[in-house]
Amino acid sequence: MSSSLSENYDGIFEGDVKHIAAKKKKVRDEFIINVIDDQMCITDPEEEQALWIRQSIYKLHNFIKCRNENIYEPLLVSIGPYHHGNDQLKAMEVHKRRAMCHFTKRSGVPIQDYKNALMEDVQILKESYDQLDEIYCKDSNKFVELMMVDGCFILEFMDILSGAPKDYAPNDPIFSYYGCITHYNCLMRDMLLLENQLPYLVLEKLVSVSEFRHQVNKEMMMFASNKDPGRHMLDMYMKGLFQGGPSSESEEIINLSASQLDLVQIRFRKADSFSNISYDVKEATLRIPHININDYSISTFMNLKAFELRGTIGRDFNSYIRLMDSLIESPKDVKLLQSKGIIENCLGSDDAVVKLLKDLARDTVVDKNCKSYVARQKITEHYKEIMRRRDQNNKQWDKRLKRRVGEWLLNLQETYFSNPWSIISVVAAACLLGLTVIQSVYAVRSFDKGQK
Repeated sequence: MSSSLSENYDGIFEGDVKHIAAKKKKVRDEFIINVIDDQMCITDPEEEQALWIRQSIYKLHNFIKCRNENIYEPLLVSIGPYHHGNDQLKAMEVHKRRAMCHFTKRSGVPIQDYKNALMEDVQILKESYDQLDEIYCKDSNKFVELMMVDGCFILEFMDILSGAPKDYAPNDPIFSYYGCITHYNCLMRDMLLLENQLPYLVLEKLVSVSEFRHQVNKEMMMFASNKDPGRHMLDMYMKGLFQGGPSSESEEIINLSASQLDLVQIRFRKADSFSNISYDVKEATLRIPHININDYSISTFMNLKAFELRGTIGRDFNSYIRLMDSLIESPKDVKLLQSKGIIENCLGSDDAVVKLLKDLARDTVVDKNCKSYVARQKITEHYKEIMRRRDQNNKQWDKRLKRRVGEWLLNLQETYFSNPWSIISVVAAACLLGLTVIQSVYAVRSFDKGQK
């Protein structure tokens, strides 16, 4: 009985061992096949070098991102596969698809033609990313659709910034003029993140297929004109910095506080309304309306600013806030504007007014056509002119002083140092004068001692 049981157990154990061995062999064979198929297991140095060159869009290591994750994460829009689908970025997906619809409809080219063009180089595009999710590795169609949507969005946004007329509504939240200037800083920040890039080849393909390629501002797109465009937006931007490209600098506006303006005799007057903000160069007078600042002002002003950015096509209030922020840098500026009847401070502290305006000015968006911005421009130009004239006057005074001193020295040389005898006479006279002074000093001291 026991021997039969032992034989049965041995048979079972033997069967289990064979089954486990076969399973291990299968796993080992699958591992070997995967290793052989894995492109990262290339051992030829030249092939490895080519692979690393093709990769240009990288995922950062966690130890780098954990120091300050917000610096590397998009705030508004995802570009490429790494951040696609993040909850906080989904709202922009609708606008990205709208951009693609406008782009393709305007060109008159079927969407499939664009997809076919991208599909020709789909492997090159995939190899641009160093860590591509499996879903995109296996599904080229899904990957190409993502490339196309994001590429059209970039082209539309950059083209509108260049001033090209487009078929969007004047109150479009993203692609109208005011939509662009409202979201410009945030979108450009997101499009210049290392993990948020699109291969330049995508943009190149879309433009080449389009029948209106002459309307796409390539200089704006590449940052560096007549140069190698680079591998993606961040690379383009770097090349633009070092090689030189279209200047993105706007007209310089100097932030001049009320105290600084007061020093150069620029005066302040109270305007009747916000619509009458102005700067009169002839009178050197800035006219701005009266404003009451109290405990509820920050809430009201913040909501006014937010509503103007989202619900209107103007930027008058935002531009006014930026003007006031430039004028008020310290409590001294608050006191000056209070004395002119422009500020009514109900906060009880001049420092509190300065802080309120600094908080309020954060994330403001100005419009160059607004009266507040125009006034700042005129003030800047006038201030520069005043300082230029002062520099000229100082230089002229220095020149006159130097010329006069030179004339005196020349006259002294001709009169008293023209020959050895006159030099001896001058030296003797100086010595005599010195001795006379010394004698007078001793005489006075002797007199004082005698009195005591």
